[in-house]
Amino acid sequence: MSPASPKAQQSSQLSDKLMAEKQQEEAEWENINMLLMKHGLKPLCLVKRKDLKEFIIFDKQSSQRMRQNLKTLVEETARQQSMIQELIETNQQLKNELQLEQSRAAHQEQRANDLEQIMESVKSKVGELEDESLNRVCQQQNKIKDLEKEQKTLQAKCQHYKKKRMEQQETIASLQKDIYRLTKEEEERIFTQNRVFAYLCKRVPHTILDRQ
Repeated sequence: MSPASPKAQQSSQLSDKLMAEKQQEEAEWENINMLLMKHGLKPLCLVKRKDLKEFIIFDKQSSQRMRQNLKTLVEETARQQSMIQELIETNQQLKNELQLEQSRAAHQEQRANDLEQIMESVKSKVGELEDESLNRVCQQQNKIKDLEKEQKTLQAKCQHYKKKRMEQQETIASLQKDIYRLTKEEEERIFTQNRVFAYLCKRVPHTILDRQ
């Protein structure tokens, strides 16, 4: 057998290369079919013809499926783009709401700080008022003690003067009794003298009395 010509060898090598590339592409389409089925899409059927080494041919049904898959992919892409846009808008809205809430939180925090300062000021004022009230109560208690002490002293003096007045009243009563007794005695003495004098006047003649 005569060796093949260089032209025939080149043609054979080119044919083998095209066949290998076609097999590689068919394998890739099989992988794509697996991905399509994984995502719920229908697979494509390749028409395997040895006379068409440089082409990958699909049957009519696969061609329709390809168009449907492309349409579905485009619609899904549009839907995802719409979802992405909605997510972007929602995210922006959430950012705005977050900024608003942060602003409100900062305002509330500032208000809380202001209220805390007011409370501290009120506590300080209440403490001062309590101290003043306590001092006033202590002063009043001391004053009450002084007044009670003074009252006891006055009561003691009053009792002393009452006792002294009672003694004076007793002395006055005793003196009044003595005066009454002496007055009675004096009246009796005068009465007795008058009786004696009258008796003597009756016994002694008038001439003697006249002489005297």
